[in-house]
Amino acid sequence: MRERLETEVQLARQIQQTFIPESLPQFPDWELAARWKTARQVGGDFYDVFDLPDGRLGLFIADVADKGVPAALFMALTRTLVRAAVLDAESPAEAMKRVNDLLVPDTRQGMFVTAVYAVLDMQANELTYVNAGHNPPLWVKLDGSIERLTRTAIALGVVTGEPVEQRTIKLESCDNLLLYTDGLTESFNAENEFYGEERLLQAILSTPCSTAPDLLDAVEKSLLNFVQDMPPADDLTMLVLRKV
Repeated sequence: MRERLETEVQLARQIQQTFIPESLPQFPDWELAARWKTARQVGGDFYDVFDLPDGRLGLFIADVADKGVPAALFMALTRTLVRAAVLDAESPAEAMKRVNDLLVPDTRQGMFVTAVYAVLDMQANELTYVNAGHNPPLWVKLDGSIERLTRTAIALGVVTGEPVEQRTIKLESCDNLLLYTDGLTESFNAENEFYGEERLLQAILSTPCSTAPDLLDAVEKSLLNFVQDMPPADDLTMLVLRKV
């Protein structure tokens, strides 16, 4: 029985990995880099990157408020709904409203998902985003200043009818945008201290104007130095967009 269960969970992990982009698209003026690690064999974190009409790019990162198999199932449902909603919706706000309305009937177990959905207009260098109850993405500018893209809506799957707002930022050359889940800032060390946003900001500022992969490497190195041998308590996902 135990062996069969382990086999099924392993199969679930393989299926879940097919939902994560195998490779990220390449563009002359934009860089993308990502990391995805589950605390257990399957998890509730995920990210997605997809082409949209008119030279636009969709970026999505999400964190289901649970772990293990239930979270993985809910993650698969959310991803499917997002992929369908973004094709018809006029705007990121409309897409997230639609996903939320479809999720609510299926969230009887008190599950919900925090997410950021952003649409990048690669010609205009503009990024329009919705932050649905998620950790604020960090907009790292060339001058070393960092802006937090704070919440514009509540988490998905909680209630219907709440306002969903979107905001637009203009990215300049050498700007980085780091999207991440709370498995990063809430990782802890042997003394039960959280890694926290302050250490994350220090790690980012240690590599000014870095490439997208270099920024991820710097954050990961800082995190590993902090947690040492502690096993991960939560899933961890990071996605970086950089204007070259």
